[in-house]
Amino acid sequence: MTVKFDVKMTRNVMFDFMVHTAYTSLSGILGVVFGGIVFVMGIQQTMEGVYHMAGAFFLFAGIFLVGNPINMWTRSKVQVEKSPMFQKPITYELTEEGVRVSQDEQSILNEWKEFRCAVSTKRSVILYVTKVRALIFPKESLGEQYEAALEMIHTHMPPKKVRIHRA
Repeated sequence: MTVKFDVKMTRNVMFDFMVHTAYTSLSGILGVVFGGIVFVMGIQQTMEGVYHMAGAFFLFAGIFLVGNPINMWTRSKVQVEKSPMFQKPITYELTEEGVRVSQDEQSILNEWKEFRCAVSTKRSVILYVTKVRALIFPKESLGEQYEAALEMIHTHMPPKKVRIHRA
């Protein structure tokens, strides 16, 4: 059995990947916690009437809680627009051996054992090769083959590496 589909990367899908990757890492989680603590400290300073300190706390909270997602949104646009590989559709073929990635005359096979983990987000199924390098399958590109793709992933990867829940 094989599952074959084409993907045209979009800004929204890349942003979804970046957010998931950032906020499931220790540094991303700590950034949100730090931003939340600093925000609460800003509220406390405001209630005590120390407005200059409150302003500083709110500034730092804004950087961590609002600035980082805005930065990722901007970077996702730049990455999709500037990366040559995202200018044309990429063909993915899930086979018994692994996932074949093809574009133009180039083709590479990633064997199933090479993947660290598989996860799903609101917009995508992601197969991580490293912490930041991954194959991204937008759910809209999978279409009717979504269940077949999940079946291939669940069949060929160890259960502890697959964090995709079936509907």
